[in-house]
Amino acid sequence: MLSVHDLELRVGARLLMENVSFRVGDGDKVGLVGRNGAGKTTLTKVLAGDLIAAKGTVDRGGEIGYLPQDPRSGDPDELARTRILAPAGWGSSSSACRRRRSPCRAATRPSARPV
Repeated sequence: MLSVHDLELRVGARLLMENVSFRVGDGDKVGLVGRNGAGKTTLTKVLAGDLIAAKGTVDRGGEIGYLPQDPRSGDPDELARTRILAPAGWGSSSSACRRRRSPCRAATRPSARPV
């Protein structure tokens, strides 16, 4: 479960969002839609715990996996271990990643997925 209450997001002095409140229950599927620069990535980083909101609370009720927009900016195996495998309870060791090599590659190299 994820619960957000009265969140305010800023980048410097620029206000991106204010008074954001919502709840996502276990098993719910959510899409985040908005124009470029609206704060989708910033909100996602706050939800994952990578950024701190200017105001408000986030109750994660568990772990959240987050894969950056450009996964090529880091080591693909490290990203898969820390952002996908560990939060999903699959382990975070290199051997766990190797055992699940296909999911790692699919998650970190979209161009490698068959169409």
